[in-house]
Amino acid sequence: MVNFKDKVIIFIKKIPRGRVVSYGQVAAACGSPRAARQVGGILRSLDISAKGIPWWRVLNNKGIISIKGNWTATKELQKQLLIKEGIKVGKDFILDINKYR
Repeated sequence: MVNFKDKVIIFIKKIPRGRVVSYGQVAAACGSPRAARQVGGILRSLDISAKGIPWWRVLNNKGIISIKGNWTATKELQKQLLIKEGIKVGKDFILDINKYR
């Protein structure tokens, strides 16, 4: 049986390059629509150097990069990775989520 964390990681690995999803979308797709904060916690617990987990493609439902960051993952890094995929992100860390969903 696959647990919620594993479902989240599997789902995030399937997000196509140049697309984004919200924490809530991930939670709902994994069977727990009210677990958006848990998705954030799972992402914070990841080693961001782990290959194949595009954590930067997940942001809040308003299209704002809201990552609190730690010593390895920051708003700036997430913004850079999204821009590298062709996603336009403003100076205020906001993007048109509906355009890139």
